[in-house]
Amino acid sequence: MSVLSTRKVRHGIAAAATAVALLAIPIGIALPAQAAPPELPVAKYVALGDSLAAGQGNGAPLDDCGRTGAGYANGIDALPRMNLLRNAGCSGATIGDVAATQLGQINRGTTLVTITAGAGDLGIGAVYAACIPDPNTPACAQAVGAATALLQSGQIGVRLAGLVTAVHERSPRADILVTGYPIPFDPQVPGLATTVNAAVAALNAQLGGAVAQLVPVAPVGYVDVTLAFAGHGAGGSDPWLGQNPGDPVSFLHPNAAGYAAYTDAVFAAYLVAAGS
Repeated sequence: MSVLSTRKVRHGIAAAATAVALLAIPIGIALPAQAAPPELPVAKYVALGDSLAAGQGNGAPLDDCGRTGAGYANGIDALPRMNLLRNAGCSGATIGDVAATQLGQINRGTTLVTITAGAGDLGIGAVYAACIPDPNTPACAQAVGAATALLQSGQIGVRLAGLVTAVHERSPRADILVTGYPIPFDPQVPGLATTVNAAVAALNAQLGGAVAQLVPVAPVGYVDVTLAFAGHGAGGSDPWLGQNPGDPVSFLHPNAAGYAAYTDAVFAAYLVAAGS
């Protein structure tokens, strides 16, 4: 992660905020994850999703999907009685991409599936390309407007519900955990960062709402990471997200501390699900 002065960080973030207004890359000091109780069977785990599922931002990418081997899936794999079979996460993946290209990685023997998806549906690449040069252009406004309209339509929640249903059909024994995204910017960052944070909160609400509707018919839970990342947004004094807009590999992706916090949050949710 680039080391910038607070003034430079905030200036860069304010200038690029529109470009990432819907970029939910997409937690207090994390406590060490406790080991699974010995009576629990070994989890046969598959991670699905976007760049955050892939572990992007925490080290050099190992492949075209941005996987690093140092994301939360690998953190979970390092815990006792947890066995990561495959990490199918891929940078830029939409919910539809996960359904079309990643479901083949799970089967009836899978017992734990995590999903981090939704941010990619908002056309982040197009927004980023249109707005980084100048956030005041008509092209930027059009890109942001299209992403905002999709968010407001509620379709992301519908798409996620379909994906979770498909996962459950392929892996009926699996506990399914859908993660939300960190609120990306420190509240003190000026300008459009407030709009950015509100958009991510709205995305999280859709993801959590879709999961809540499926609880009666599928073993699914929502992992809210916003409290865990509180105080660690980009532009703050102790950021857990890459904060240099000029570095698209790490920008608003968790660093090592952020992925450790994700690991703890996901694993705690798994212990609740597996013990219920």
